[in-house]
Amino acid sequence: MKDSHTKNFICEDILINILARLPAKSLVRFMCVCKSWSNLIGSSSFITTHLNRNIKNHDHLYLISHHYYRGGRRSLISLFSNETFEQCLELQHPSWTKERFRVYGSSNGLVCISDKRLSSTSSICIWNPSIRKSLSLPKTYIPDHSNLDSEISLSFCFHPNHNDYKVVKMLHEWNKVSMEVEVYSLSNNSWKVIEITPWLNSGWWYLTGYEVCNGIVYWLISGGHYRIVSFDTGREKFGELVVPEPILPVKGAVKIEVYKETICLLQGETDVDLWVLQEGSFQRLRTILLPRANIFILIGLFTDNGLLVQEQSRFTELDLFDLESNQLKSTGILMCQRKLHTYIESLVLLDH
Repeated sequence: MKDSHTKNFICEDILINILARLPAKSLVRFMCVCKSWSNLIGSSSFITTHLNRNIKNHDHLYLISHHYYRGGRRSLISLFSNETFEQCLELQHPSWTKERFRVYGSSNGLVCISDKRLSSTSSICIWNPSIRKSLSLPKTYIPDHSNLDSEISLSFCFHPNHNDYKVVKMLHEWNKVSMEVEVYSLSNNSWKVIEITPWLNSGWWYLTGYEVCNGIVYWLISGGHYRIVSFDTGREKFGELVVPEPILPVKGAVKIEVYKETICLLQGETDVDLWVLQEGSFQRLRTILLPRANIFILIGLFTDNGLLVQEQSRFTELDLFDLESNQLKSTGILMCQRKLHTYIESLVLLDH
């Protein structure tokens, strides 16, 4: 009897090891093999095992981009190779979403999409294209401010300490010099209004960009000078980072990005300074010298050795500047929005 139990345990352990190596699409099909396989593949523990293996081994890793199709007459979302930039798969976004949509974030195989032009009433969707499953988020508490001079931003992230996926919606009303923030939790399937600290509503400012890292949202804002406001989605606390004095609006646009699991800043059109957050303050790591024959628009960092840019003369075409060889090459991607996200296959959302 003991040997029988041991044998069954070993067989299941081997089965899990084999299945965890497979693409998400195949695993969804294999759920039809038998009830025990369906229960195994759809379990939270296997979903986590499959995801962690992909992350550790960099398996089934892609770039996801909202881009134009060939001549630029229609737009679509596709997965591209993170090595060759070749188009791997055109994704069919959820049928109920609008044609003019935008990708607002990607984490562990989940993608957050909503309207290209955000309003207080815009529908928000969390979508796993690998398993073709999506979740429409409930309506938010922030009232409709469509007729006011306002700006809305969406951020999407995974908070590792809370094992939860969060959507952060921020509304800034310029005429009132005020902001409202609410956070959606996937585990609770609900929104929560966040109390705003008084210093956040002081002075005029404009949202320049945002990024997420380790469950924290960072907003880059400007109003004569740059500021970075952070929001920890787990602790639900705001903070502020001091931007180095050499980074000024008059020196050109600034891009906030993630570099080696930490927040960084990029500024410049041909001589691009890379500032990395180290122990609470930004340090200039290096200056990237781009070809001087063109003026570039910064898109973001690609892994640790590449800078994604667009030439102003070729507005939609995405180029990669290799930081080791100092060579510029075209990726062939015609971008709709100035943001490229990494994407990894997963089964997350399968058990919802």
